[in-house]
Amino acid sequence: MPSPITFPPKSLSQLRKLPSLLKRGEMSLPMGKRLLVALCLMLDDPHLVATHTITELAQATGVSPASLTRLAKLLGFTGFVQFQALFRHAVSEPGRYYSEQATALVSSEQGQSLSSRVNSHRERQSDNLLKTAEQLSEAELNKAAELLVKARRVRIAGRRQSYGLATMFNYMLGLIRGGVGVVGSAGEGQAQTLAELDSRDLLVMFGSEPYSRDSVTLAQLACELKLPLLAMTDSHHSPLAQLANASLLTVNASPLYTNSMVATVFMMETLLLHTARKMGDRAISQLSRREELINRLNDEF
Repeated sequence: MPSPITFPPKSLSQLRKLPSLLKRGEMSLPMGKRLLVALCLMLDDPHLVATHTITELAQATGVSPASLTRLAKLLGFTGFVQFQALFRHAVSEPGRYYSEQATALVSSEQGQSLSSRVNSHRERQSDNLLKTAEQLSEAELNKAAELLVKARRVRIAGRRQSYGLATMFNYMLGLIRGGVGVVGSAGEGQAQTLAELDSRDLLVMFGSEPYSRDSVTLAQLACELKLPLLAMTDSHHSPLAQLANASLLTVNASPLYTNSMVATVFMMETLLLHTARKMGDRAISQLSRREELINRLNDEF
């Protein structure tokens, strides 16, 4: 399969994939732990790189200017100036994630048969599911399920394509417990949701590269208000994961022109299965009540 990263990386979204690839052993670079930590700090705060000199950035990340230059060259850049330009472009120019994905899709699949394309996509998604399962932390899954079980109320948020994931999760979780809703579904907006919730409740957020500014702002405010946050996202260095009490991560590499949702749906179902087991009879009782109402409404053919 083609590498998800080219050297030098063509975009910040592509560079963000590097730490996870290194940690999973899918890519190898002669990069020490301190330099990797420095890179992660820079990926978490692109404005830091875009607006500081190499000396200032070295002080902020705890490495030497020479190490930053070595990092830039290790990533295929001619030097720090070209490395910094990638971050400056990312924070100043409109995103091109979708069109870049589409361009790569069109150029890479010319001349391939339909069956070859289908098999290639199936293999990529199978690989995503395997890697997602392998990196899943049992402790983190338990923590996420406990948050869902114990919360007084659960509100679920996602922007753009992630809104579809939020509504799906809302329906599936609502089958086994009450007090569940989607942020913005009744037109009340994010401010109304935050005003109604406190530390006894839970905010669940879906989001992956390219991250929605609205989602990150909502997560930041939730954190300031001490509202528990569960993130379903794509990287330890996702801005949502950085703020969350618990994070469940998925591998979403795909030639699709938008975000692939296969591994996220798998993770969603894995979490719901674990949550239902923890709830036990409470989940069964809630499902039975829902079935009774469905029957009374004659809503099943």
